[in-house]
Amino acid sequence: MGRHANPDIRRAFAEFQDTDTPSKCNKVRCLHCGFVRAKNTTRQIEHLQECQNYLNSPDAQAHLVQNANNNSNNNNNSNPLDANNIAQGSGAPSILNGQHPNPNLQVHRRGPNNKRARDGQLIAPNVHPMHPPLAPSLAAHLLAICQGPFTSATQVQFLSHAGCGSLAPGPLSQWLGQDGHYSRGYIRFVGQLLAKIRLPQTSNSQFHPMYRTMDLLISALNNMRREMQFFEITATKYGLALGQEPATPITRALLDLFVSASSTSASLLEGMVVLWGTEHCYRSAWQYASSFSTSLSSPSTDSHIIALHQALIPNWTSPAFSKFVDACRALVDELANTTTTRDGKEEMQRCEEIFRQICYLIERFWPDVDGMGEEDETARLGPSGVGSSGPGVSGFDGTMNGAGLNGTGMNGPMSSQAINVQGLNPQGMNGGDGTPVGDGRNSFGLESVGQGS
Repeated sequence: MGRHANPDIRRAFAEFQDTDTPSKCNKVRCLHCGFVRAKNTTRQIEHLQECQNYLNSPDAQAHLVQNANNNSNNNNNSNPLDANNIAQGSGAPSILNGQHPNPNLQVHRRGPNNKRARDGQLIAPNVHPMHPPLAPSLAAHLLAICQGPFTSATQVQFLSHAGCGSLAPGPLSQWLGQDGHYSRGYIRFVGQLLAKIRLPQTSNSQFHPMYRTMDLLISALNNMRREMQFFEITATKYGLALGQEPATPITRALLDLFVSASSTSASLLEGMVVLWGTEHCYRSAWQYASSFSTSLSSPSTDSHIIALHQALIPNWTSPAFSKFVDACRALVDELANTTTTRDGKEEMQRCEEIFRQICYLIERFWPDVDGMGEEDETARLGPSGVGSSGPGVSGFDGTMNGAGLNGTGMNGPMSSQAINVQGLNPQGMNGGDGTPVGDGRNSFGLESVGQGS
């Protein structure tokens, strides 16, 4: 009867091979009633539970007595079943009626019914995948180490008076004149950064990092050209006087920073840090000025204040300009994370020094005003203040020029999709015919950024 046979089944059934069927399977015949079926231990036990001939046989009676003796030895309080209960059909031997488990039936022989692989090993639990760690951000690092200088550069009295409407026309005219020098130097600076880019042949240029960097720089050029037109239109519309003074020492230091960061000895990353740093300072500064607009008790009738609140402040706090600054920051982080230069640590240190210089110079780029919003006669940018700012400026200029910026241009591959490449397409950044948008404010060439995201 095989390895699972027990005395009851072996004595109650006769095994034979059926040669009449194609399968020629083994079959068993009940010796008590003649019932024939395929060999199956479980089904044979079920048959004996219902076979009255077996239940009335001496074999069943002997098995019953044996189970009763075993139960009495294991448990003195147990009541053995007698043969009359079996004969009357009120019950069956414990092995047959389920009261005593069949030792030949193996249940969970592998343990709990856990899922297993084909090799028998337990399948690994379904662990939720962890999100990959965020790539380090150079821009965030620079803002963290220069938190104090950055706040000083973007929260000055000139800006608070501009937001409150108490700024005198003289300081605004002075700033517009110096910003004109800044704008013209910005054009040359971005052009030199474009000259650093080496464009490879590719089948999908809009996704290649060098082409995306080129697109962003072209956008920056178009932005500045439209901004220069915007200043001309705003000055004419509101009767503003554009200062004709030569560049102050601080303005010249900013222009020198542009030249140094775009020189052949500086890397593309260093130039992009200057681009993002100056634009981010402008955005944060005018957002600070905008925060004072709610304190205006009544609309001003002064033309320069109206120009500030209707044109100048909205120009640098617009969503379009914010998208452009964010795109610059994304490229800075991407370049920093994919740099392959051998002096990577030194390059990061130069970027830190560059950002400190930006904060230093931008803070002093704003005209000095007194508590009433009038031009401060003792300002460090005036003729008598050259000496006070000269050493600081020359110190920074000496650091930026010469061997201090000895990094190589970074033309290596970059795979990050940090900025919206669809938004920075040539059509969106060329700005059509370059005419001012609406009331003359700069659209910054990123009108399609929101549509592409």
